[in-house]
Amino acid sequence: MGILEQTERRRRISLGGRCLLGRHHACDVRLEDARVSVDHASLHWRGDGWELRDLNSKNGTFLEGRRLVAGERVLLQAGQSFLLGPGGTKFQLVDASPPAARARHAMSGRVQECSGSLLVLPDDEQPLASLFLDGSGRWVLDSGEEQRHVADQERVALGGEKWVLELPSATTETLEGEEPSLEGIHLKIGVSRDEEHVVVTIVHGNQHTVLPSRSHHYLLATLARVRLREHALSEAEQGWVDRDTLCRMLATDSNKLNVDIHRLRRQLSTLGIQDAASVVERRPGTGHLRLGVRSVEVFPL
Repeated sequence: MGILEQTERRRRISLGGRCLLGRHHACDVRLEDARVSVDHASLHWRGDGWELRDLNSKNGTFLEGRRLVAGERVLLQAGQSFLLGPGGTKFQLVDASPPAARARHAMSGRVQECSGSLLVLPDDEQPLASLFLDGSGRWVLDSGEEQRHVADQERVALGGEKWVLELPSATTETLEGEEPSLEGIHLKIGVSRDEEHVVVTIVHGNQHTVLPSRSHHYLLATLARVRLREHALSEAEQGWVDRDTLCRMLATDSNKLNVDIHRLRRQLSTLGIQDAASVVERRPGTGHLRLGVRSVEVFPL
């Protein structure tokens, strides 16, 4: 992710989708320097790089000796430095890579960062929601009960707690990288006779990856069976199952089902699968779910 360094103090700041610098208590980088305005300058990720902007500051923002015009926007390159005010605090963009999505707890300031292609809130141990990019490059919040688009700096409430989302713009690399996608993998799911053990293997080209065993693999096997059973239907209609029916099939409740879905997405995301969040698809407004992988087989162990 992008990293900004306060040169004199060797202080490094991980950049979210936007970073506000100034003296105001709400700034991402707060400075106790009389030369710095309340809202002095900002850094934004614009899809192809980091954009520095002077926010009509009193003493100006200087990029490599040149004072930016008030409101001017310039694209920063890795290694470039800027000053807030003449002879003021100096910063250097030491890493110009895209930011990772993250969320900041509105009260405590605690930050939860994206891992792989998935951001889970409030954390991996008690997942209440997951955020991911859809095929159009827009961020989606899935809380189990609803799935909707969200925006950078939006506040969301989960379990009585409020979080501020910091969501970078999608990049071509993020959407079209060389990492495998669900469309390009084959799932081999082995299930023991007593249904107690499930072995999942992901096949991508000539590579076979056996996943560490997890309890949520039985959810994967169940959704795969439903999809295979309806192979004669059109692709658009295959595999959909009502949430309550699925809970009965798994002998579980809605909360545990949501946790298993989040953990399944996380496991695939850590393997670098681009669209891991779509391993379980939801049909909007119906409460229906299905396996998002077309190429799958289930066999007895």
